[in-house]
Amino acid sequence: MRKLTVCTTIWIAGMILPHLSAQPCNNSDLEGAYSFDVSGTFNGLPFAAAGQTLYGGNGEAQGIIQASSGGTVLPPAFWKATYSLSPQTTPEGMTVCVLTKTISIPSYGLTISFFGTAGDDFKELRFIATTSGSTISGTARKQ
Repeated sequence: MRKLTVCTTIWIAGMILPHLSAQPCNNSDLEGAYSFDVSGTFNGLPFAAAGQTLYGGNGEAQGIIQASSGGTVLPPAFWKATYSLSPQTTPEGMTVCVLTKTISIPSYGLTISFFGTAGDDFKELRFIATTSGSTISGTARKQ
């Protein structure tokens, strides 16, 4: 009977403990190519864009974007960004992984910041602009 109790305890611990471990949430968790699309408004004008981001796993990213602002289609442009992934604890004690990112698109004369979250083991990102005057939101999917 003692062997059965020990085996059952080990089995239960093996089922529970992996689910209690911390979820990944640091810059190295976000690496590789992601295609994205965004839409909303910027400075009161309709805005939409699509492109690709290359996350370096080190807090730096770069990519290409093509946007339409107020009905004017802008040429494709390269951009750079800094990002940070950090765990945030809810009042109930659960942890979520939060993404903050600031991109700079020199040829558009634009710098914009975002808040986001990762889902599906970092295969998908959902984000919203936090820069005043914008209502841009979008998703990105790992390639």
